[in-house]
Amino acid sequence: MRLIRIAIAAGAVAFASAAQATTVIVFVEPMTMARHTRVIDTPGPDRFVMCVEPPSVSGCTELPVKRKH
Repeated sequence: MRLIRIAIAAGAVAFASAAQATTVIVFVEPMTMARHTRVIDTPGPDRFVMCVEPPSVSGCTELPVKRKH
């Protein structure tokens, strides 16, 4: 299930790159490992970020976006 969600989020980045840049943020709750995804249209390059659910202070990890043209 985890790989399916990541694939959907990565697909959203691939399709949105034609129109404008997109930031995909995957929030992870550390106790239950539950995840939810936010897709935000932002200026600049496409980004894929994995963050720990608030109120955590550990920060986020930016993952590389692979583009196939």
